[in-house]
Amino acid sequence: MQLTPRARIRAALRGEPVDRIPFTVYWLMFPRGEAERRLRNDGAAVVERVPVYRAEMPNVRVVTHEYYVDGVPTQRETVRTPVGEVYATKKLDPNYGTSWWNIDYYVKEPDDYKVVDFMVRDTVYRPNYEAILLAQERLGEDGYVIGNTEYTPMNKMIYDLMGVERFALDLRRRSDDVLSLYWALREKQREMVRLCAESPAEMFIYGGNIHQEVVGLKRFEEYYVPCLDEFADTVHERGKLSGCHFDAPMATLMQAVAASKVDVIEAFTPVPTCDVTVAEARSAWPDKVIWLNFPSSVHVEPPARVREETQRILREAAPGDRFLIGITEDMPEDRWRLSLTTISETILENGKFPLRE
Repeated sequence: MQLTPRARIRAALRGEPVDRIPFTVYWLMFPRGEAERRLRNDGAAVVERVPVYRAEMPNVRVVTHEYYVDGVPTQRETVRTPVGEVYATKKLDPNYGTSWWNIDYYVKEPDDYKVVDFMVRDTVYRPNYEAILLAQERLGEDGYVIGNTEYTPMNKMIYDLMGVERFALDLRRRSDDVLSLYWALREKQREMVRLCAESPAEMFIYGGNIHQEVVGLKRFEEYYVPCLDEFADTVHERGKLSGCHFDAPMATLMQAVAASKVDVIEAFTPVPTCDVTVAEARSAWPDKVIWLNFPSSVHVEPPARVREETQRILREAAPGDRFLIGITEDMPEDRWRLSLTTISETILENGKFPLRE
């Protein structure tokens, strides 16, 4: 039974038999060229995360000022509302250029909460279904399209609106403001969740980048899991799958994740980069799909070490149901060809389903 890359991914996500363990690469981490063509000929799949919606704020004006600081592209985004204005500054990742890093955030002073609250409540979600259908048609059987959403409310505050330091300080000193914003975000996101359920995507990534050192188990259970479960319940009604981008150390969160309704633990990063082994993850989450991110720290190792790590992952993943190996993080330009080739070859040789321990 020879499956196409897309069919292999779909089968693994549904817990159905596959010919071998799927190997996937985020579209941003797969530079085009000869090496990429060889990998795709061997079955490596392109995975593209496409936004399910477009977010608009009809009563808000956003002014973006672009400039350079020490040669690095930088943006100052000023948001003007009827109740005041706020600004945030970010710079382009100087190493890979695939993401923007915040220098400062919208919430800097107590009065900024009312402005950000207005931004949240003024947000209108519009379907972006055509983009999903076009991506599915473009990739065909060569890859898989995931419906992309946004952070769960508390992580949206941490990453997009206020930053870790301000969040921690204000949660202690101004908890009413923080929790009021949390509930405003949660209520607004219910509109986004309904769009996801009605979209042509089969699976979604909702939330992620959850750091146990910042959030802690108690706060994760109280403020993250209910959002993840509500999202899952809504998309399950339409026969779709919910995933979360769990790419950070998560040993203290494992049982809470197990008790959640999330279907796919996407971007799970095992030791030696993070703090949970594949065997421990399989034991903790027997009924969930583990869509692993190959541990990033190993990409800089010699091919023999990359091969050894791939073999270890495959052994611990046995028998291999509901299991995929992916690349979701940037790799050094001088290493990705060698590392990805070694992973692909090892899966071709040792990744036939069912896996042996």
